[in-house]
Amino acid sequence: MDPKLRTLEIFRLFASTQNVTETARLMRISQPAVSQILKDLEAQIGVSLFKRVGNRLQVSAEGQEILPDIERLIEQMSNLRNRVADLRNEKAGRLSIASVPTLIEAIVPRAIAEFQKKRPQIELKVGSFTAADVVRQVKLERADVGLTFLPVNTAGVTIEPILRTAMVCMVAPGHRMARYEVVTPEDIKAETIIAQGPETPPGYVLRDFLETAGLSNLKYLQVNQAGVAQPLAARGLGIALAHPLGLSSEMSAGVIAIPFKPGVELTLAVLFPKFASASRVVSGFVERVKTELAIHARFLRDRGLVCEML
Repeated sequence: MDPKLRTLEIFRLFASTQNVTETARLMRISQPAVSQILKDLEAQIGVSLFKRVGNRLQVSAEGQEILPDIERLIEQMSNLRNRVADLRNEKAGRLSIASVPTLIEAIVPRAIAEFQKKRPQIELKVGSFTAADVVRQVKLERADVGLTFLPVNTAGVTIEPILRTAMVCMVAPGHRMARYEVVTPEDIKAETIIAQGPETPPGYVLRDFLETAGLSNLKYLQVNQAGVAQPLAARGLGIALAHPLGLSSEMSAGVIAIPFKPGVELTLAVLFPKFASASRVVSGFVERVKTELAIHARFLRDRGLVCEML
């Protein structure tokens, strides 16, 4: 490992452990070596990074303040090494993916399987996150690519919309609306609505739509992701209003998916770090994701649901 990167890694680890001995153990170097490295880093930066509390060394307020910048620098240096490796051999390198859970269930695994057929040596890291954490992972360059729904309220990432879909109503086969061809806001007034909370992009878009439609007093069963809404609806605990990307021939057996009109549209986007150019590896993976999404979009359209590539 590059000595400068190793120094930053030691500082980050010490900030987490707040213990020189434990940092030395995890880094597999001596305790005096850790102490000297931290002392040298403080001298190089020129501000007080540490303070003593009794006999213990702790990160100072100034050190905590610059910690996010150091974390970002570590990621950038790591990404630079990956870019160089990528240029040497586009079939090798590393790829870090952050996605909302729905796509982790099927789309991303299928994309990875096809992607690895051409690039079997790629070292992959895949994470399932909330929409807000997908943005954070990409913004801090901990992920090379992110997949989430819009809106994304940050200027720290590059956004590429890739798919448009719309909310559907999911009900148990025995529900009174199971034979409806279309569900409208009027139909759901007396129902328990199973939906994501407004802190998520789909939940925010849905709540805004329903309040505009004069339905601000509905009874909700709030979930943190669309995949949770589906089994709850299958149990007859309410009707789910969610995006349809989690539906498949296997997973939708327990619910009936009905178009919800007027449409509550959602846009899926791919996110990139704002100041990092996409490598061939990243571009290749994104194209594979788009291919898998296009296949799934056709599956949904064949069932009368809105889903199209942009």
